[in-house]
Amino acid sequence: MAMTVGVAPSQARDLSAGVLLDEMPVRERTSYIMGVVEGLAYARFRKDTMLSGEKDEQGMKCIYEWFYSDNTAALDKIEAAFKQYRQHTPALIVTALVRRECGE
Repeated sequence: MAMTVGVAPSQARDLSAGVLLDEMPVRERTSYIMGVVEGLAYARFRKDTMLSGEKDEQGMKCIYEWFYSDNTAALDKIEAAFKQYRQHTPALIVTALVRRECGE
């Protein structure tokens, strides 16, 4: 199967924050991080809505506010965390930063 998608098994590896920093161009890295943020915001909306039994956007809005109110500062903070925790996955690092800011 690996050959059908153009990736040889020897090239497959985990995507750590270090790999992301070292090998992904800034524009692509920014898009990747934005996708993680969007996924976390939607997951938070679903979780909060299910727990409350009605539409609850408070946590989702917190995540959006944290990232999009000044996404340059947020990206700088995320990239600093990526440098510090290079061995961890990008999603794990962004999740930790979001939890610090917006709770669970």
